[in-house]
Amino acid sequence: MPSLATAVKMTFTEYTMGPTTTMIENRVVFWVLPLMAMVLVVGLVVSRRDSAQKPPWLRETIPFVSNAWQYLTNMQGFLERSNQKLHKSRLVGFRLGARTLYLVTGAQNVQAMFRPSRGLSPDIFMLDIMEYVWAASKEELGKFRNDKSGRMRKPALGTEGRPVHDRYWASQHHLHSEFLARSVAANRLGELYYDRFREKVEKYPIGKWTTATVRNFCMSDMSESALTTFMGDRILELNPGFMNAMWKFILTAAELPWGLPRWMNPRPWRNRDQFHAMTRKYLESAWENFDWNGPDADADWEPHFGSRAAREIAKWMKETLSLETSAGLAAAFIFGTNANAVRMAMWGMIELIKDPSLYGAVREEINSNCLRLDPDTGARSLDAFKMLKLPILQSIYVETLRLHVSVNVTREVIESMPLDNYNVERGALLQAPSQLAHHDETVWGDAQHPASEFWAMRHITYTKKTDKSGNTTQTPEFNMAGRVGAFFPYGGGISICPGRHFAKQGIIFTLGTLVSRFDIDFIEWTYLDGSKSDCPAQNDKHFAGAVGMPPDRDIKFRWKRIW
Repeated sequence: MPSLATAVKMTFTEYTMGPTTTMIENRVVFWVLPLMAMVLVVGLVVSRRDSAQKPPWLRETIPFVSNAWQYLTNMQGFLERSNQKLHKSRLVGFRLGARTLYLVTGAQNVQAMFRPSRGLSPDIFMLDIMEYVWAASKEELGKFRNDKSGRMRKPALGTEGRPVHDRYWASQHHLHSEFLARSVAANRLGELYYDRFREKVEKYPIGKWTTATVRNFCMSDMSESALTTFMGDRILELNPGFMNAMWKFILTAAELPWGLPRWMNPRPWRNRDQFHAMTRKYLESAWENFDWNGPDADADWEPHFGSRAAREIAKWMKETLSLETSAGLAAAFIFGTNANAVRMAMWGMIELIKDPSLYGAVREEINSNCLRLDPDTGARSLDAFKMLKLPILQSIYVETLRLHVSVNVTREVIESMPLDNYNVERGALLQAPSQLAHHDETVWGDAQHPASEFWAMRHITYTKKTDKSGNTTQTPEFNMAGRVGAFFPYGGGISICPGRHFAKQGIIFTLGTLVSRFDIDFIEWTYLDGSKSDCPAQNDKHFAGAVGMPPDRDIKFRWKRIW
């Protein structure tokens, strides 16, 4: 029986052209159908004890089968149907295999899931990632599975005697916090990314119109800038064809935790093996050639490992994991630094390109606050970090994540607990769908701009300011007040994405640089194969529930660099 995280990721399909009906039917016949038969047998002998104290159940046509079937094969439809029930109760339960899963909505309930608690654990998701994406051995999985001491520096109650070197969750969390989440480390990574991305941009000739597409630009120039910032230059030198292999891995990796054998669904396994071989070559070369006692031992960046974050994590991996698992973890980090940030930048570019007035407003905001002129040469440059504080650009960033990130944040109930006046039993699973929270009309809706649509100014308020001459102006300010617990694109709590600051910097630096330095004109919408489309891009709903949803089509545009 697959775990919840496995079931969540069973909703993924190929991104490049979307899933085929035959592919889905084969998976249903060979995997989902036997699973549903077992669920039905289990469900018929399971009684609902203490039903009066438990949340209401999501109705289904075939008891213990219909909900799980839709959950596994049509997450978007399942969330839309569940949302109707969640308008009446902020917790709704159903069975997924032998386990009970409760969908959770409401800011207070979501915050309760994110607070430190002995009764809740986020480990179930990571263990599936380790097994199928990292390709961790049973022995290595056992190390993490048996470590109940938690992620904090102080071990959990009852585990105080566990040796420090056996606290695997805590040591990994410390590395993430120290070298990814801390502002000093994140800002250095952002600075490195901006320099590399600027070099890419400056290869485009000034004053010459050329055509491009959003998808190709983001998956090449932006993606390579992020990759080499984090992992160094040698990874590309060692592996011809790396970028193509990376995107093949990224676009199919989420199928791996389905647990389907290779013969039934060979593509993601083949992509994983090819990409792991490349990351293994990168690690072997870096471990062999880097001088741990040399001048780069504490450097922010060097060409072998790349960033200090990658180097420190690689050092921990060598002491803790096998080479095969280390290669898998390196592959997962590359996934994390590219997949969602690149997809959100695509959406940001799409919104800016299709709306010239918004494009002009953002350019004015950047030029007024971030543009610098050299007094001697007149050369222009941008203060990149000032862009992170610009109201309109921040609002576009939040609105993009709000509409296009769909992740079901998951916790396992270790000890029974009260939640929203209900009793949630031990062994149940809680899942907070960001898509439902992010589209809540009571939180995000406006009389003229419903929560379902992109509105660049949704997170802007205006403050009156009077200068010394008595002139009054309306000053825009970025404002997210009153939305705690209603916005969690990076998850939340102890397991919140440690690379969220780097992702934000990458998205905003990319959008701000392009708006400031290029004139861009929309040409047409296209399908992913390049053929013309008469409709604008929508979320690719096959990715609902577990990741940022990419656009299901592309924009062709023409652009000219102006400086």
